[in-house]
Amino acid sequence: MPILERFTKQPADVQDYDIDFTQYLDALTDTAASAVVTPEAGITLVNSLVLGKKVKVWMSGGTTGQKYKVTIQLTTTGGRTKEVEILIIVRET
Repeated sequence: MPILERFTKQPADVQDYDIDFTQYLDALTDTAASAVVTPEAGITLVNSLVLGKKVKVWMSGGTTGQKYKVTIQLTTTGGRTKEVEILIIVRET
């Protein structure tokens, strides 16, 4: 599966990222109901929240020089599921 977005953070940062499902949901005339966020080992999911047509994901940790894939699976009120992946690159800036 191709990576939807790439983000960069420092190891000590706790950052939030917005994953936009607007185009997907509008094409189906459906709405977001819930999301499951699954990060690779080594980076920590702090929190996630469905906000309208976006999923906000808070991440912390990670090791400098590493890249971490985070999978977001959105479920709609119509019973559909859509899975996307983002990449978080950890580096000192």
